[in-house]
Amino acid sequence: MAKVKKRIKPTKEQWHEVNRLLDDVVKIGHTNERYCRCRKCTKLRNYSKSIGLLDEEATDDGRWDKRKLETKHRHEKDAVKIMKLANQGYKIEEIANRIGRSRDYVYKLAVEFDIEIKKLKQGRPIKK
Repeated sequence: MAKVKKRIKPTKEQWHEVNRLLDDVVKIGHTNERYCRCRKCTKLRNYSKSIGLLDEEATDDGRWDKRKLETKHRHEKDAVKIMKLANQGYKIEEIANRIGRSRDYVYKLAVEFDIEIKKLKQGRPIKK
């Protein structure tokens, strides 16, 4: 069974110090940075951790941001492959087989990056 740590309530002076450090971070515009390594953000994170406001899950060294960035780069690389194959006249199914991804993934990237892909003609065959 995991040992539950009791939460320590910071004093008024500690809250004032946290608010001062937070104001410094907001002044430099790092409000949406989940993990920033600048001096002011590091001060705020270390002080918050020292008085017991942050736990280990909150300071995960930006692994989530790293994963998100890797996914973005993978999507960009795949979009370039899709664009090249689409310009050669391949259809979605053929492109998906060529790059080893699903049709839905190829379609999603085509919409996201505004790629024009040749479509199969749907409908009944013409009788002669």
